Amino acid sequence: MNIIKVVHDVYSVDDSNLTVGGQEAHLNEYINEFRMHAVVPWHTVKDIYILVNIKEKYHWVLAVLSFFERCIFLYDSYESSGHYPIVLAKIEKLAEIIPLCLQACDFYDKKEIDLQNHPRYKDKDSSDMFDVLFEENFPQQSSGSLNCGVYMITYAECLFYGHKILSTDFDPNALCTRYAALLFDYDI
Repeated sequence: MNIIKVVHDVYSVDDSNLTVGGQEAHLNEYINEFRMHAVVPWHTVKDIYILVNIKEKYHWVLAVLSFFERCIFLYDSYESSGHYPIVLAKIEKLAEIIPLCLQACDFYDKKEIDLQNHPRYKDKDSSDMFDVLFEENFPQQSSGSLNCGVYMITYAECLFYGHKILSTDFDPNALCTRYAALLFDYDI
């Protein structure tokens, strides 16, 4: 997100010289696998899970970048007045910059997405902002709790394995214990 912020601050979406310079090249290196820790190019995966820190709120959210749906699904464990606009402002930077960088590094050709015929792409310019969809009806943390990280990781794990995120089965304390045990086991 720091790279996204720098690229967003430096370049305008209407700037025809987006590929001139160095910041977007740095982001393109992530997209093309050169700087990713998992060393997997984006065009070989279905979705990208992005953990986003909302510093103004001391809060974490999960953004799932779906190439097939051409949108960013946002999973936020906290709903309150005044919270939504701050989260949306952060995610909109991502939604603006990612399509421009995907276009600049020939992602759509590598992913074999036919921009002219794909139902989610055909009516849009490839540099148009990705849609942002706030997902609803899943467990929410209580006001004042600091469990957003546990919620976010659990959302990601459930989504990755294709499980439903059920409010009735969601116990943050048990999940904290589970993740602590997993980390301890990995350390050993």
